[in-house]
Amino acid sequence: MKRIRQKWREYWKDDTCDMEKRHLSQHDKRALLYGGFMVSALTFILISIVVLIGNLWANHQAEKDMEELLGTVATYMATATDDEYEEIAQTIRHDLVYSEYGQDVENLIQYIPNTADGCCLEREGYLERINLVFLNTGETYGLDIYQANEPVTDQKNRGTIANFGYDEISESHVTIIKNLSTGTGSASIDRSRGIVSLHKMKAQFCDDCIREILDVSDNEGMNEAVIYDAEEKTFFPIINGDLEIGDYSFHTAYEDSTYQIEIQYTGES
Repeated sequence: MKRIRQKWREYWKDDTCDMEKRHLSQHDKRALLYGGFMVSALTFILISIVVLIGNLWANHQAEKDMEELLGTVATYMATATDDEYEEIAQTIRHDLVYSEYGQDVENLIQYIPNTADGCCLEREGYLERINLVFLNTGETYGLDIYQANEPVTDQKNRGTIANFGYDEISESHVTIIKNLSTGTGSASIDRSRGIVSLHKMKAQFCDDCIREILDVSDNEGMNEAVIYDAEEKTFFPIINGDLEIGDYSFHTAYEDSTYQIEIQYTGES
């Protein structure tokens, strides 16, 4: 500290009697400091003005884009007929909504209030480990061949079990057949419109699940349903290929608007 104080005093040392003038005069030093301060202040003011103008322009452009968006939506809705409604709804969803928000799921769902009375995937004792979940209704269809609370050998003499379901919004039919004697099964999903309603999802799922579901299902394979591992709390898209979950393997193929999932028990009998 002493050395710093000494250097500071030497810097501001009066040069009245300094005939050699080895350092700047006090006037020069003060002028340099004042000039540096004024240049910095002016630079800060100019940058602030530029930023302010940029923000005002961005807000103006955003308002203009919103007016155009609302005008486009109003035009679509005003010209819609009953026969064209579904096609126009799909156009608004894909061409307008996704062009506005892109892949930012948070922005896409934050404006819709969540009205779910608890998440449908968190009900105790309700789900099997592996489930086919329809997003519009929250309906789940177990894909496990055998129940986890009974020995496999005790269940093999129960023959065949069939289960059926329907999603009226996407008009998708599901048929699940389980052959307990062979440890095999299948799930057939016959698609029609492929529509997913975020409003319906907000009435069935918590926001965290919705984000994860949309992240794995959007624009990849089947949009209106996913496979859910209740033990690991993990979602999987329904796409062509193979999948291993716990004691089961799944092979999915898509043909003629139908997803066919072949199920095989791979655990110990």
